[in-house]
Amino acid sequence: MNLLLVIIAFIGIALLDLPDMIKNKRWRDLAVYSVVFLLVFVLGTLMAFDVKVPSPIKAIQAFYQDVLHLSFKMS
Repeated sequence: MNLLLVIIAFIGIALLDLPDMIKNKRWRDLAVYSVVFLLVFVLGTLMAFDVKVPSPIKAIQAFYQDVLHLSFKMS
């Protein structure tokens, strides 16, 4: 049931966003939108199947601390 709701939601979002991009020939926007849309769709589908998805905050934290050598305190 959850998977069906995810699919219906994403079809609705696509039907609202895609025709305008195609009509106005915004191909770069469409390409970026498609990549992000598919990534979020896969994550939504995994969550519908009760797969434990790791938090992206951990990856962002590691990037800030290890690559940029920044530190911050959580308040």
